[in-house]
Amino acid sequence: MRGSWLERCAWTLMVAVAGCGGLTACGDPDEGLLGSSEVGGGDYGGTSTTTNAGEDHAQAPTESEEPPEETFTCAGLDEESAPVLYLSADDSNSMGSPAQARELLRAGIAPPPWTVRTYEFLNYYRIAYEAAPDGRLRIVPQMQEAEVPGLYHLQIGVRSHDPAAVRRPMTLTFVLDTSGSMGGSPMERQKAAVEAIAAGLTEGDVVNMVTWNTTNAVVLSGHMVNGPSDPGLQNAVNALSASGGTDLESGLAFGYQLALQHYGPDRLNRVILISDGRANVGITSTELIASHAEDADQEGIYLVGIGAGPADGYHDGLMDAVTDKGRGAYVYLDSTQEAWDVLRDRFDEVMEVAARSVQVELTLPWYLRIERFYGEEYSEDAAEIEPQHLAPGDAMVFNQVVRACDPEVVDLQDPVRVTARWESPLTYEQRETTVEASVGELLAGGTTQLIKGRAIIAYAEALKEGSSTALRDAQAQVVAANPGGTDPELSEIAQLLPMHPYFY
Repeated sequence: MRGSWLERCAWTLMVAVAGCGGLTACGDPDEGLLGSSEVGGGDYGGTSTTTNAGEDHAQAPTESEEPPEETFTCAGLDEESAPVLYLSADDSNSMGSPAQARELLRAGIAPPPWTVRTYEFLNYYRIAYEAAPDGRLRIVPQMQEAEVPGLYHLQIGVRSHDPAAVRRPMTLTFVLDTSGSMGGSPMERQKAAVEAIAAGLTEGDVVNMVTWNTTNAVVLSGHMVNGPSDPGLQNAVNALSASGGTDLESGLAFGYQLALQHYGPDRLNRVILISDGRANVGITSTELIASHAEDADQEGIYLVGIGAGPADGYHDGLMDAVTDKGRGAYVYLDSTQEAWDVLRDRFDEVMEVAARSVQVELTLPWYLRIERFYGEEYSEDAAEIEPQHLAPGDAMVFNQVVRACDPEVVDLQDPVRVTARWESPLTYEQRETTVEASVGELLAGGTTQLIKGRAIIAYAEALKEGSSTALRDAQAQVVAANPGGTDPELSEIAQLLPMHPYFY
């Protein structure tokens, strides 16, 4: 369809309202959010797209045979051709899985393995890299020998610049779940989420609010706040209550209608969906979401998903589906305090964009391949990997284990090259930066961030495995990575692991 961006969005909105009125029309809840769900293809190398195994969001993976172990030898490899790989950290800066796992562990419940997405743990726990200069990205590769000869840990951090001291004006549209299942702690967390965001607003920011249960209601439209914790917004939050069924479809449609009505090309425009994940969303809504987030002639209206729990009955397939299409962040609140920790203290990381459509390219020496990848996916075909946005004050972290076809052929002088390409967030200017270092230089360099990354991965992978041995080994690694207990995040992980019912 041709026409202006606003015309195309309005057309999609009409289709959504007319074509899919609710849950029954949009899909069977037992079918998942889009009628089916993909399960990652494993941690094995190859030319096809590779994702982490067992990281489906909506349901447990079906049983299937493990890919056969392949013997990686130097025979047939071209010594003149270095492998070039394209990496993806995550589809939407998701950070929901670790907070869900934490809530379950504190209740003495083992997190289901398929809900533990390792790359989200790397997103959630902060690995400190030096900030890039304004408008640029900083690449930090680190490498460490593993216990097995020819095996190496390789971690790449891609860090943005810090948030601006004065941020741009915002138009925020809250789409709030007020169905009956939101009663109790989910509603308390939802209110805390809105209040935490409201605490960071400034005069002139615009807020819209739609609630949805069996029906939907427009609570605020074009409400211009007078500053932090605006009384009108606070009154709307205080009036929220839980009752009725779920009609997310029309709630989203009205939310986007308001977001479109009050859209500002120089503003940060976000739709913020908060739910306990027990609703469903049809194909029409996901197309609606995607149409507003697409990269048109101006920045789109991105969708941020906030899960309100509780974790023992939460279905995060909803938030995964909508944030994937909506190009926004996905967070989970395991407490009201978490709302303030993430939505106030990490506001820019959740809401803003520092670099658009970041593509990360890794060139390895001819004799190395990825043995295990802890990001979302990688491929030798750049077209298979969708570029991702990066927030200010944030870093994409790519951690992988690489293997040499023969330890004897490793040349410490051979280069490892990492290139990041991206667009500036508002002007769409194409930018690029490259870092190159020899294998020897990397092995002799710093490993502080790599060590923390490995400890976080050990925690997540132990939760997936669920054995006493894996859990105890992970705790030992976490403690060793945190001498003196100076890192509060690693200290928290060390306390959480023994809460697992299979730890002892």
